[in-house]
Amino acid sequence: GNSPLAEIDFWRERNATLSALSEQLKLPVVKKIVDFVSKVDLGLIQNLNLITTDLTKYHVEAADNVRFLSTLERHFKNLSHGTKFQVVIDTIPSMMNALRMVWIISRHYNKDERMVPLMERIAWEISQRVRKVINTRAIFRGNSAISKQSVLEAKRTLQVWKDAYFDIRSKIEASGRDQRWEFDRKRLFENTDYMISICQNIYEILQ
Repeated sequence: GNSPLAEIDFWRERNATLSALSEQLKLPVVKKIVDFVSKVDLGLIQNLNLITTDLTKYHVEAADNVRFLSTLERHFKNLSHGTKFQVVIDTIPSMMNALRMVWIISRHYNKDERMVPLMERIAWEISQRVRKVINTRAIFRGNSAISKQSVLEAKRTLQVWKDAYFDIRSKIEASGRDQRWEFDRKRLFENTDYMISICQNIYEILQ
């Protein structure tokens, strides 16, 4: 899936798979086979050792990612399942603070190539929430006052996402300690900015 929760699921599944493989390699029967093969084919054992080293590295990475992404899970659930826009609006600033902590502390989500796709997922989730509510057919058929309120809340949600990002970015920059967020803004905001303009247009039509 495209949601940020899917990212957590991916690493949980990967961690579980690699953990199971690691445990199997520790079984007595496997150790006996390795001992036997080491006496027959040293080259094969060297290859196996390389594979085992990689397996350990990837397992540590997956476990680390699960640990840090789990701190974001509550926020991601609010984005996905929060009953009202206000829940999403209230969630975004604290979620961005949590993302900053992951950026600072994590050994793997402290790189653009990991953090940007995660933020793209967040932007996608927020956009989906807006799309579900800003159904033009329903908006124009419904109660005008309620429709206007929904459109304003949707627009505010999209704007809060962008504002919260730049707020944290400024704090990181001001701290002078942490690696800065120099992310591709087009990837993060092109779609949500476009949706802000759509919300504004709909609101003006409803006036």
